[in-house]
Amino acid sequence: MLRTENPMNVRPTRVDRAAQSVYRPEGSVLADRLTSYAVLAHDPAVRIVALDYWLHSEPYYRRVLDTLTDLTEGEPAARAAVRELFDRPDDIRAELRVQRMLTRLTATRPEAARAAADAVREADGNVYIDYLRGPQYVPAPAPVTVAGLREQTRQVPPRSVGGEPELLVVVPLMDRGGTGRLRNVLACLLALRDQTLPASRYRVTVAEFDTEPRWEQVLRPLVDHYVHASAQGPFNKSWTVNVGVRHTPGNAPVLCLLDADILADRDFLRRNLARFADRSHAAHLPHTEMLSLDVPASDAVIAQRCRVGRPEAPLGLARGLLLRDVPGACLWLRRSVFDEVGGLDERYLGWGGEDEDMLVRTARAGSTVQYDDVLAHLAHARPAMRRDDGEPFNAHLTVGSWTGATGYGALAGPVTAVPA
Repeated sequence: MLRTENPMNVRPTRVDRAAQSVYRPEGSVLADRLTSYAVLAHDPAVRIVALDYWLHSEPYYRRVLDTLTDLTEGEPAARAAVRELFDRPDDIRAELRVQRMLTRLTATRPEAARAAADAVREADGNVYIDYLRGPQYVPAPAPVTVAGLREQTRQVPPRSVGGEPELLVVVPLMDRGGTGRLRNVLACLLALRDQTLPASRYRVTVAEFDTEPRWEQVLRPLVDHYVHASAQGPFNKSWTVNVGVRHTPGNAPVLCLLDADILADRDFLRRNLARFADRSHAAHLPHTEMLSLDVPASDAVIAQRCRVGRPEAPLGLARGLLLRDVPGACLWLRRSVFDEVGGLDERYLGWGGEDEDMLVRTARAGSTVQYDDVLAHLAHARPAMRRDDGEPFNAHLTVGSWTGATGYGALAGPVTAVPA
């Protein structure tokens, strides 16, 4: 579901949709934007990351690239460099060559540059997948492994907590082996231990969806609570989150529902919890764009955030895709709102749809805001995104129809049908 017309009624805080953002606070040079669109139009990862976003954005990519014909007229070396980047969109050296040539051509061909700038301006306001490469990006950093993060976990001192927390962070997980989710969740949890918010004010729960508590002993040192959502088959994120919320002791008034692949900055919990000082504030997304990092960038930022102790994932080392208006990844809301809407819709299976559905129902219950923070998403093997017939997994479900009236978050299993 694209949010061009904001059907979820989420109130944005970004003033416009241009390329200038928290990821590019100073805006961008025209040659850099043109090069980015060359990558976006030809890198298979763009289509894979979100097919509906790609289908909406691809015509705008092509319109930008059409302007390169005039800009590179009579420049065979420039045209050859552009073709090389089209063929190898993940080749950083090819990208830099095109960037250098377009920097020269946009400076010496003002009329063609103006036409290119107009196309870029239109695209910047309409595309749902953008591109970011930091100036210090390294294509082959030292890999960060599960073994290395487990060793680091052993050095983390136990948390001293007491009393009732203000915040519960729930992280759902499924990794039956080899998908990279375990590495990512360890990094996610290490970042959640390194927060400016005092430990006494928050708790962290991991809810693991699996036939057995596969990673319980690995995760226990980094969490306050571990809950096993015993099940087989496709991942049911909705039910797993509901189980985590409902089977964590206590009743924290604010919830953070956080995907296991998000690497939080050091002030993440304090900053977002403070937003609930406004009593009319029911829920929010902390991000307008989510940065979906590639594999090398994921290794680099984990090392800096979790080993070196940087306060945030350094964008200078990043390379990835910026997904605009992503409804998932992280949702903050009051526990009262979560209970009012009956948690997430447990009928959703596999990839897609449950986050949009939750936002629709949350926005009905109260003011839901979209902030513009950096949100870094770590690379992992992509799950199947559609059924064998090409349809979305959950296309048969009516968005917003869940109420939780027949229960939610029961350890016995998810609710698979609702009363007519």
